[in-house]
Amino acid sequence: MKYLSILAFLIVCGTVNGQSVNAIASQSQDSTLLQNVIRDIEQHTQLQFFYKDQWVSHVYVHGSIDYSGDVMSQFDALLSQTAITYYRQRDQVILLYNVEIITTPLITQRQDAGEPTDLEEVFFTREQKAKGLGLEETLITIGNRKQYEPNKRSVVAGYVREIGTDKPVPDAYVYIESPFVGTTTDEEGFFSLNVPNGKRNILIQSVNMKNTYRRLMVYSDGRLDVDMEVDVIALNAVTVSAEREANTKSPQMGMTKISPESLKIVPALLGEKDMVRVATTTAGVQYLGEGSAGINIRGGKADQNLFLFDGTPVYNTNHFFGFFSVFNSDALSGMELYKSAIPAEFGGRLSSVFDISSKEPNQEKISGVAGIGPVTSKIMLEGPTFKNGPTFMVGGRATYSDYVINKIKDSPLKNNEVTFYDLVGKLDYEINDKNTVTLSGYYSFDRFQLTSDTLLSYTDFSYANKLLSSNWRHVFSSKLLADFNVGISHYDYDIGYDVLPTQAFRIDYGVKENHASAKFDYYVNEKLNYKFGTEVKHTQVVPGVKNPTGSESLIEKDEVGQEQSLEIAPYFSALYSPNDRISVEGGIRYSIFNVLGPGQVNRYTEGEPVDIDFISKVDNYDKNEIIETYHGPEFRLSSRYSLNETNSVKASYNRTRQNIHLLLNSASIAPTDMWRLSNAHIKPQIADQVSVGYYRNFYGKHMVEASAELYYKHIQNLLDFKVGADLQFNKNIETDLLQGKGRSYGLELSLKKTSGWLTGWINYTYSRSLIQLDGDFPDEVINGGEYFPTGYDKPHYINSVTNYKFTRRLTMTLNVVYATGVPVTYPTGKYNFQGSESLLYSDRNAYRIPDYFRMDLGINIEGNHKIKKLAHSFWSFSIYNLLGRDNVYSVFFKVEDGEVKGYKMTVFPTPIPTITYNFTF
Repeated sequence: MKYLSILAFLIVCGTVNGQSVNAIASQSQDSTLLQNVIRDIEQHTQLQFFYKDQWVSHVYVHGSIDYSGDVMSQFDALLSQTAITYYRQRDQVILLYNVEIITTPLITQRQDAGEPTDLEEVFFTREQKAKGLGLEETLITIGNRKQYEPNKRSVVAGYVREIGTDKPVPDAYVYIESPFVGTTTDEEGFFSLNVPNGKRNILIQSVNMKNTYRRLMVYSDGRLDVDMEVDVIALNAVTVSAEREANTKSPQMGMTKISPESLKIVPALLGEKDMVRVATTTAGVQYLGEGSAGINIRGGKADQNLFLFDGTPVYNTNHFFGFFSVFNSDALSGMELYKSAIPAEFGGRLSSVFDISSKEPNQEKISGVAGIGPVTSKIMLEGPTFKNGPTFMVGGRATYSDYVINKIKDSPLKNNEVTFYDLVGKLDYEINDKNTVTLSGYYSFDRFQLTSDTLLSYTDFSYANKLLSSNWRHVFSSKLLADFNVGISHYDYDIGYDVLPTQAFRIDYGVKENHASAKFDYYVNEKLNYKFGTEVKHTQVVPGVKNPTGSESLIEKDEVGQEQSLEIAPYFSALYSPNDRISVEGGIRYSIFNVLGPGQVNRYTEGEPVDIDFISKVDNYDKNEIIETYHGPEFRLSSRYSLNETNSVKASYNRTRQNIHLLLNSASIAPTDMWRLSNAHIKPQIADQVSVGYYRNFYGKHMVEASAELYYKHIQNLLDFKVGADLQFNKNIETDLLQGKGRSYGLELSLKKTSGWLTGWINYTYSRSLIQLDGDFPDEVINGGEYFPTGYDKPHYINSVTNYKFTRRLTMTLNVVYATGVPVTYPTGKYNFQGSESLLYSDRNAYRIPDYFRMDLGINIEGNHKIKKLAHSFWSFSIYNLLGRDNVYSVFFKVEDGEVKGYKMTVFPTPIPTITYNFTF
């Protein structure tokens, strides 16, 4: 408005004539000097007056001001006696002499009524733009003036990008304050917002970007693209308050976003900063300890987590028995973890979804990041291919892990050879404003060379992930957006034995999934949003092919029959927010799972146990013939009610189905575990989960987030095994499997501080995971048919991450983890049967290994923050297991000289220091 004041002053200076100001009003006995009236008003109100003394110093008015009424209406009546006019802006009143005030410029007038009342500045914005003022000071017209309707709303949609590079800015918060309407950009930087017509200020905020806004005149639906500038001062920790408010205002519960910025807070594990490892520091996420692959979430098995990389599943997410994940975090843009209220677009696993996205390439120039450490080295490059062409990103990582192996104490892995590497690449091509195509690829390889007396008597292990994903994003309109995705995922592994040449063999396993999906996002208005689509998956499993190795081998070629399936899953969901306090999201996904031939199915005598002695016949099925069909709905419902600006409660219900199973005979994932599809004997697992939560933000500008969530989960057809089950190369695997009821329940408490010199979080999780195996026959009943703890039941789990920033360049992080020991089965006695002595074991999982406790320390030292440098670098120092605690990985027993002796195995009993040099260029 300062421009209006200046302009008004210029108008006045050009229009004041030679008339004597003394003749403006005549003085009488009941008249009052206008200047005294103005001073009296300023003393009694917040109003401030601006004028020239010669205009009012000799002007008298008739009457007085009653301050119990409308002051400005009375003042307006007094001025009607004079040639003085005024313009008011909030508490500022500008007096003019002999000038007509135009509040609705002719440029905005229409013949057909219905004009907005807040267009005063439209006339002046053209002057501002002509003078070269920034976009924030320019009124931008949205839509068609002729389509303007008062008291209606229009959709403003577009992309938020980084200025200079055109890189999309995901998770930016876009909103207007009055009435409050907000949304966030997706991974492509796209947003769609339904705003009232008229003049509006739209604000945009994002991490490490300078906050910006745009002044809009909204007539109808239209497009608005926003460029954001990188905030160099962001090195001093910039926090977006909109992200904090999502804790209480978002209808989503049980979801955690992990960005590359989060990696700076958590200490590096053996020199690697890993997004998946960051996830294990959040509430409700547990892992068993060193050397343990897989993650257990809310009492779920390790195979009940769906890992997606650019929409394509990853079947093995671990390098080197879980010490590292297969994801190179330098090549990632972020990860979203869903533990409850899983969106209807995701399906196939019971417990959680890890939705991982690759990095959007730099569109301006070729740049990169690299790191060198004692365990791994890595490099990532990105940039444009050629002018107006696609952009690329490529990265690689490899290990020389002797340093780690030599630190492992009393382990069968010590003095062996372990190697791994991974590669990732991406092409991103924005054809035009409405079409973007991306192509992503990933490959990882692990190999183990073990001595002959180690794991399961095998000597060679290798496994590989191969992924290829293509996505086409099309913007039909400002309200309708679509993603079409096609992907291929291969996971295969080999195990072998070659110590005795006559018994040398190799077994090959594999799983292959081809999928296609069409996902639509329809933004109706600020209150209603639809998401719908369909996913199709074809899965093929090779349970085992055994081949002899070497000319001396006497092993014959053998094979377990292959499996394949076709699953079709349409889905629909709707998010409805009638007001700022209430949000409700409901959806349904319908899974149709067909088990396909070729294949053989054993039929067992009715009323007899599932055992090879009771096979009554074998049915043969041709290729692509339907063997079995399982189908059913998966319901999704979640809601949020805001008690006030800082407090809210949420609730959700989920039903999920899982049609592929990893046969685990331990709590953790091992290279010898295999995937099997649901079939005529193995039924799909089905879980129903109910969650409720309370969320609060407090302290200062809501810098601290607190939450408490309760959950209960019931599982049908939870997989387990009979006593003495043999899973390797078993052609009749159903004879060793059991399926029963499972239940898990728990409480998750979380406290998080997101800004300031001291940041971090602390979580406490109480979680129980139980299973009941109560079949019709003795070998199908475990622990008397009562509920008992699963092998991954860990009732108490506490983790905290504390990060202190001494300066902009020096930070220190402390990570603390405590967990209850996992259940185990102990031998409790001996007995003689027909002259043979055998061990008597306790009930399954009746005991526990010792509790787990670990503390890690990390220090980051950054180089100077000069912008013009060839490379920016920083050093990471970390100490894993700072206190050198002997955490027990497992307990096992040996019979020595007729006596049963128990042993505890530890993996890292001493502190392990690492130092890593990282640099960007």
